[in-house]
Parts: sequence; C-alpha cells; structure tokens
Amino acid sequence: MAVETYFNAEMVWCAENDKYASKVIQERFGKPNLGDIKQINWASVEPIDILTAGYPCQPFSHAGHRKGSDDERHLWPYIKEVISILRPSIVILENVRGHLTLGFKEVLAQLTEIGYDAKWTIVRASDIGAPHQRARLFIFAYPNSQGLQRESNQGHSAAKCTFINTSIKLEPYNGQVSELRKRFTPRSEMHLQAIPLTLDKGRVSAQFVEYMMGLPKGWVTDVDISWTQQLKILGNGVVPQQAYYALELLSDLPSDLRLC
Repeated sequence: MAVETYFNAEMVWCAENDKYASKVIQERFGKPNLGDIKQINWASVEPIDILTAGYPCQPFSHAGHRKGSDDERHLWPYIKEVISILRPSIVILENVRGHLTLGFKEVLAQLTEIGYDAKWTIVRASDIGAPHQRARLFIFAYPNSQGLQRESNQGHSAAKCTFINTSIKLEPYNGQVSELRKRFTPRSEMHLQAIPLTLDKGRVSAQFVEYMMGLPKGWVTDVDISWTQQLKILGNGVVPQQAYYALELLSDLPSDLRLC
C-alpha cells in the first residue's frame, strides 16, 4: 500500500504461500499470486520496476532464537535470486531491528555482488504517531549503474511493483490510544474512525489490532477467515504509514513524483 501510494505504482503480482494471507490479498488486490518463492521459475515471470519483500524476521528477531541463516525460515537467498534475475529499478526490503546485528552485513554484501547499492533506516510506528513502537528496518536498494529518473506525473503510466509477504511477530497493544498523526495513505481513514474496543468476548479484538496497524476498517477483519488467522496476518504486516515515512526518508524522489 505504501509503495503503491508513494510511487503511484500498481501491483501486478505477488508471491504468498499462506492460504489465509492469500485470501486477503485476493480480496483486496485481485492480482495473480505466484505462490511459494522457492518453487518459482523467475525467468518466466513478468518484469517489474519495483520489488518489495518482507522476508521472515524470526531468524533475526530478539524474540526468537536468532539462528540467522541456519533457520529454516531464512528466505533471503531466494529474495536475492528474484532480484538478480528480474533486475528491478528499486528494491524495498523490510525486517526487524535485530536484523542489523545478525545477517544484515551479509545481505548488503550480496546486494553488492549482484550490482545493487543500498540505503537503510530504522523507523518506528511511533515515529508517525502510533501509540506503539514496532521498530522496523527498511532497506532501499537500486542498481549501482542506474539512477532514478525524475519526471512529473503527467503523461506517464504508473510503475509496476510487487511484494513478497512474509512473517513478523504480533505485538498487541492494550493501552490508551491517541489519534495518529495524519500521514495516511488515501486508502486509510484511520483518523476518521471510531477507536474499536480493545477486547472482544474477553480476547484481544482483531478490529482493534487492525486499527493499530493503520489499516482501513475491515481490510482484514471483513475477510471470511478465523480470528486466529486475522491476528496472524495483522501481526505479519507493517503499518503502511510507517513504511511510507521510510520511503520519504530513503528515496531521492519527492513524494509528488514517481518512477517513470
């Protein structure tokens, strides 16, 4: 959502193998889902301008065992393969803050190996006014032999982008909620919403978590999947306004321009 909005881009395909997350993606985007990234022949995939990937955080998270590349959920090598074959003009990666001290230098080195430079920053959800921190590492990579072309929106079609959706630990918040600063994507009307109750029948409300993640009302909770799966999907996501702010910090493009 943040990438589509910031670059005036259009998602053309995704790669997600979780059936419940895939259902939400189909409901909200209606684009082809290529499935398990380990099984895809990338040479046959439609080229793209922008690739985004939130590869699993469990190998690097302080909340886990921090096994790094020894963790079976370590998907960075497959993300590297996608980048090296499709050669997008922009690559946007996201992970937990703990990645900085485990596995990050290897990612930078391997990006260099395939001809990409990178910039990165840590952004917290609280940096855009959310009442929780959820610090995340954002990486902005681009071919080291190619600059970003700056053109006005008029007369140019939207860029193509994609994302690979993976896992982040859920961090529920049960305190008082202040109104988020109004750095919102056009799809989100969070600052106009009534704050949902924190509990529903004695358990954390999925609607409340959805609100805390900066998503439009019903984005996940109106999809016909279980409460457990709704919470898992919401926990695996990133606050769109947080990601948008990271793009503002990392991209050389003014927010009213786009990749052409």
